[in-house]
Amino acid sequence: MARRRKKRMISEDFGVEAKQDSSWTLPLTIIGVTLLLSFGFVYYYFGPTISELRGDTPDPSASSLPIDITVGGVDLVVPTNLTRYPRARTPGVKDSVSLYALLPNMEAFSTDKQEIFDNNESDSPVIYFTINAYDAALEESERLDQIYLELVVDPKGRQGPYGLTVYEFIENSGYRDEDLFVDYDQDGETVVIRCYRQMDHIPSPHCRRDLRLTDTLGLSYIYKRPWLAQWKEIDRNVKALTLSMRNDPSVN
Repeated sequence: MARRRKKRMISEDFGVEAKQDSSWTLPLTIIGVTLLLSFGFVYYYFGPTISELRGDTPDPSASSLPIDITVGGVDLVVPTNLTRYPRARTPGVKDSVSLYALLPNMEAFSTDKQEIFDNNESDSPVIYFTINAYDAALEESERLDQIYLELVVDPKGRQGPYGLTVYEFIENSGYRDEDLFVDYDQDGETVVIRCYRQMDHIPSPHCRRDLRLTDTLGLSYIYKRPWLAQWKEIDRNVKALTLSMRNDPSVN
């Protein structure tokens, strides 16, 4: 009798366990894993990248709605169609804001000009400029004297095109692929422009200038080297556009 009772208890125990393990568990698990894998596949190929989620992927806008941004303690009103990245369209305090336009008149983005804005050929008319909180240790003229001229072949330079003095960097410097163009203005402003030379590994060279625009605002801009011929007009127009975006133009 004891042996039969024990056998019945074991059978009852196994019966309880059998009832707890539903026959749907395995199919549901397979379905769940399949859905997760499918979601991962779709997100990998069609979902936004981390860069896109952060607003670091170019996404032009034809909207002219103003964006209130503060850079270097200066309140700016930036038209949306000057912004290239979505992150620049968030109002508030920023260390810098990156913008772009078409040369020579600093034309903002529009849908009918998208092909021109997307062009990255060597003669592209797109200028990229960044307004930043100015915190450079050296002024433009100081960088010229203390850094660049220490790394050129001839500190006297030679007469270059477009009223500029041109310098060639020494071969073992970090600027060996660039030419240095300088304008010693009669009013005391020194304009320093670095331009990459066209080479096999630099098929679409650009020129760059970094300067202090106001007491607290810095400005950096780059454009394709063929546009160097209009450097004075470009410099004047990009500075004028940037200053026009100040909410209070009287602020220095």
